[in-house]
Amino acid sequence: MAEKARSVLLVVDDESSVCRALRRLMGDRADEIITAQTPTDAETILHSRSVTHVICDHFLGPGQPKGMDIAKKWKDAFPSIRSVIILTGTNVKNLDPPETIDHVLPKTTDPVELAGLLGL
Repeated sequence: MAEKARSVLLVVDDESSVCRALRRLMGDRADEIITAQTPTDAETILHSRSVTHVICDHFLGPGQPKGMDIAKKWKDAFPSIRSVIILTGTNVKNLDPPETIDHVLPKTTDPVELAGLLGL
C-alpha cells in the first residue's frame, strides 16, 4: 500500500487569533501547520518549504494585496500546492475566484467541511 504524502498547511491571516484558531481546529488534519500574518512572511515560507495546502484570508489588512490575487500567484509558482481555500468575512457571492483557487468560503465554515474541501 502506498504511503500517504505528508501534508503541510500554510495559514495566512493578518489576525493572529484567526491563525491560532485555524491551527488548533486543523491540528489533527495536517501533518504540519505553519502560519503567517503577511504575504511577505508567507512567501518566505513558500520558498523554503514544500507547502501542500493553503488557507488564506481575502482581506489581509491595509496596504496588502488581496488574498485571492496572491494565492493565485502562489499556486501557479509553487507546484507543491495542491489546494487553496480563500476565507472571507464578506459575501462570497460577490467574489469571482480564478480557476486556480479551489474554494472561496465564509470564515464561519465548519472546520470539518474546510478540511474535507482542502483534501486533508
